[in-house]
Amino acid sequence: MNLFLRPNPKPKKLVYEGANIHFESSKFSIFKNFEEENFVKIFPSEQFVFVKGSDRADLKIESIVSPSEKDLNEFIESNDIELSIDIMDVESYLMKVKEENRTVKIFSKSKKGIFYGLQTLRQLIDFENKLLPVVEIFDSPSFKMRGIIEGFYGEPWSHQNRLDMINFCGRNKMNTYWYAPKDDPYHREKWREDYPEEEMEKIDELIKVSKGNFVDFVFCVSPGLSMKFSDQKEFDLLCKKYYEILSKGVKKFSILFDDIPEKLNYEEDEREFEGNYGLAQIYIANKLYEFLKGKDSEASLYLCPTEYWQEEDSMYRRTIKEHLNPEIPVIWTGKGVWSKRVTRKNADKILNQFGHDLILWDNYPVNDADQGELFLAPLMNRENDLCISRVKGVISNPMNQPYASMLALQTIADYLWNSQGYDPWCSWNKSIFNLVGSDFFEDMKLFSENFLKSRIFGETSFKLKSLIKEFRNDSLNKEKELKEYLYRLSNLEGKLKYIKDKKLYDDIHPWLKKLSQLAEIASKLLSSNEKVDIKNEVDRLGSYVVCDGILEKFIKEF
Repeated sequence: MNLFLRPNPKPKKLVYEGANIHFESSKFSIFKNFEEENFVKIFPSEQFVFVKGSDRADLKIESIVSPSEKDLNEFIESNDIELSIDIMDVESYLMKVKEENRTVKIFSKSKKGIFYGLQTLRQLIDFENKLLPVVEIFDSPSFKMRGIIEGFYGEPWSHQNRLDMINFCGRNKMNTYWYAPKDDPYHREKWREDYPEEEMEKIDELIKVSKGNFVDFVFCVSPGLSMKFSDQKEFDLLCKKYYEILSKGVKKFSILFDDIPEKLNYEEDEREFEGNYGLAQIYIANKLYEFLKGKDSEASLYLCPTEYWQEEDSMYRRTIKEHLNPEIPVIWTGKGVWSKRVTRKNADKILNQFGHDLILWDNYPVNDADQGELFLAPLMNRENDLCISRVKGVISNPMNQPYASMLALQTIADYLWNSQGYDPWCSWNKSIFNLVGSDFFEDMKLFSENFLKSRIFGETSFKLKSLIKEFRNDSLNKEKELKEYLYRLSNLEGKLKYIKDKKLYDDIHPWLKKLSQLAEIASKLLSSNEKVDIKNEVDRLGSYVVCDGILEKFIKEF
């Protein structure tokens, strides 16, 4: 893979100056002027070693953190930066790799920007060819909020899954993780109850790891199924729930009223709010916002409404527009629960209805409504100027399989950081490479191209479909090519079991196993006279959806 396609997300501006810094040893030695633990951990010990003397290092890294425009201009001048510099915010960084003294200099207005610059540097180092390209980079995000929401139904992620996902966010310049697992009882059904001590200790660790990755931990509660909105005691319990997390240093919160009946549950609420369930929700949200701000002036709150996907205006949306505190953004999933397209035109329409800034809850690659399916396509059909609307952030809802989700999530991170430069299929290839490396790139790509179809993308298995169609039209001349492709598919399980990331392998294995078995059956079918016995094998392979059922159909119709 082209070296400059590797960094994820793709830098906004990168100039290659036609030279490289070479190194000889198996590990890349670094001399640095930073001691922060979260900076050091960017460089894994299997590949990097830190040395004390600059003369012994393959590379010297110097980082400068300053909010001063004067310091920025001095950095540009002293390092001969020729790139035009857009407005720098706290997440932006400038990087200059210098060949003559084997030095990398990074400037940012914050430690977060330095952290992101170091992530890019790590990905630029080519261990296969033992070189670092001499480059100049200016980088800055398209969206202010970029991240994931653990908001799916079904078995919640394990604690280790969550820790791994937060670390993944940091590596890919995602800056937010929303804790909202639908089947966590203390998040939804038992929202009145405190988290048990053991669970709270886990949340403490999530918060700590989030801070180390410059990821905002967003704590969410979904009380709408059972809350009596007019009862002060209920509100006090809600505040207690949020305050326990706020007291740990968390500053971002959300209250979720999605997937609940569009009515009030109690007669007292019917009288108090005159039957307007939207007014009841807003009453709680506004009071909660005031409570949080009273405890911490930097606290913020987001509202997920009950009408989070509909296109039409309504009394409910007008109520939000007129009565919700203007500082509270509203969550929206796009044109539908699963949005095939998200356009600025549609966002502006919804913005006019709600009258508040929007956070896009993007239901991809989530598969909780499609059990047995695996979604491995890149993010597609999100307009590249969505970031300049009042859509202030995007949170992706992943699959129940966290490590398999990382393929699509890398492409989402790419889009959110650099919307103008986003190329879905280029990003998809890069994501596959970053997950499994060069040795397994072609095999993982072959596997993934057969799991593209989802609720936001309608096709998959383009190559397989084409080969089957050609075979049906001209079996004499096209059988060999189809057999060769099926042979490659049948060997995938045996090959991909050697990938380094065993958690990824475990996530995809049920589909990988069935794909390999189906391909083997189809191959036998093309070569055998025992058609009926071979066909009967298909029914024993389980319910996992492979190639959108194309291979099963081919086998049964043969």
